[in-house]
Amino acid sequence: MFIYVLAIVFYVFALIAAFKMETPLKGFLFVLAIAGVTGLLYLFINFPGTSGISVAMMLGAFILKQGRR
Repeated sequence: MFIYVLAIVFYVFALIAAFKMETPLKGFLFVLAIAGVTGLLYLFINFPGTSGISVAMMLGAFILKQGRR
């Protein structure tokens, strides 16, 4: 139960920080980044093998894309 309360408090602080950004777009992108990171962490915790392969593929695609520039 404690971990759920901690996660809710983290999201509340993230929303407060998002509303204090310079523009609404920056706040929205910040919330999206937080959701993405927590989603990846959720995948790593629940499905360690599958998410590890998917994250490795995403990082590989990112590195290859950066190398082509």
